[in-house]
Amino acid sequence: MDKTCIFCRILGGEEMVSIVYEDERAIAFLDIQPVSAGHTLVVSREHYPTLFELPDELAAHCLSVARKIAPGIKRATGAAAINIFSANGRAGGQDVLHFHLHLIPVREGEHFALQLPPPGAAIPSRSELDIMAARIGRALQERQFTVDS
Repeated sequence: MDKTCIFCRILGGEEMVSIVYEDERAIAFLDIQPVSAGHTLVVSREHYPTLFELPDELAAHCLSVARKIAPGIKRATGAAAINIFSANGRAGGQDVLHFHLHLIPVREGEHFALQLPPPGAAIPSRSELDIMAARIGRALQERQFTVDS
């Protein structure tokens, strides 16, 4: 537990939240600065700053919780869709460095700021895509070699 982390303080009972779901490994509660009504956070009970430190089993559990509660959020809010989002690192927009998923209800016709692709986004050439895929593959191999060595 990290006493400087708001989510750790919530988990420790020091802060109040509106709980949607909880179990021994994760908790889901309403975001206090929602993108839309019903915006819910799924938070791991153990403190890991980002997805990249989170153990695979706990990541799978948090996604399972998101899948379990999303239909209820959708039904309760009248949303046409639920977007699941996870920022990882400050540069990516993560403001609380404790792993969490955002479940954001989107109603029919409602603008959602994270529409992909962005309007006017360039489409890279096949060779540019192939070069990037090769770079990523090489980086994965290097990491695998380092981890397994």
